[in-house]
Amino acid sequence: MSQKYQGLWPAMLTPLDEAGRPALGEAEKLVELFVRQKLDGIYLLGSTGQGPLLPAADRQAIAECVVKTAAGRIPVMVHVGAVSTEESVTLARHAAKVGADSISSVGPIYYRASADGVFEHYRQIGAAGGLPFFVYHLSIVNTLALGGREYVDRLLGLPNIAGMKFTERDLYQFGLICAYAGDRMRLFSGADELLCQSAMTGAHGAIGTFYNVWGPACQAARQAFVGGSVTAGSRFMTGFQLALDEILSSQSTWTFLRVAMRIKYQIEIGPCKAPLGVTDKPWKDADVERLLTAVDQLAG
Repeated sequence: MSQKYQGLWPAMLTPLDEAGRPALGEAEKLVELFVRQKLDGIYLLGSTGQGPLLPAADRQAIAECVVKTAAGRIPVMVHVGAVSTEESVTLARHAAKVGADSISSVGPIYYRASADGVFEHYRQIGAAGGLPFFVYHLSIVNTLALGGREYVDRLLGLPNIAGMKFTERDLYQFGLICAYAGDRMRLFSGADELLCQSAMTGAHGAIGTFYNVWGPACQAARQAFVGGSVTAGSRFMTGFQLALDEILSSQSTWTFLRVAMRIKYQIEIGPCKAPLGVTDKPWKDADVERLLTAVDQLAG
């Protein structure tokens, strides 16, 4: 467990064709890319992968394709969060059936729930497929207001709990969770902009959107920082944060990702599902190339 769940995992983009259906051939190319790059794992069908926007049948097809292509060469964690607990349970069982390494889920979406309601949702998902289960704490949908100790205690009471993906900028809360969990859970930071900072608070790994684009550079920077090179980590993070700020401030992240993956890897991720990206503006190839080069040079 400790060897498998660590390091740098891209939150894999889900390639779609112009009709919005899974482009499985392009998904296979992405998996092969991550294997060649020797990244540490794949987080599938989360926020970046547009999982909650896709029909269950499409999610199942993508999960089966990615797990089959990975063929045990890189671990695959499948996000199964959905509006209904029933659908999440179905997706969890399917992930186990096709051979995924683990599952993950956000809390209840759309309908607010009490802490007891959230953990009952998690309990049913964790019990469903028998796979290691990673709770996905996502700040934009999280409804829990628990202290670090209580949060950890309640997580450890879930069936098959293995860890957490924590996507929030509150490193104090994350640090408390890491401290109280100790070696009982594997903890991933989900905020790309805190890649190295989260390692200092106790994260075992990082899962993020922009590792699709800059996986090797981010992996090298994190490894250097964890290995004791604070200077290298700080230098990388300063430049990386500036690049992310330019991309996020443009409010056209999805078009950036599409152009970046095409230019750098000749992989076409296609359009995203509305409402995502509906107001995105085009990116010029030259501007994308400038950012690609700037971040890669930081890791050199």
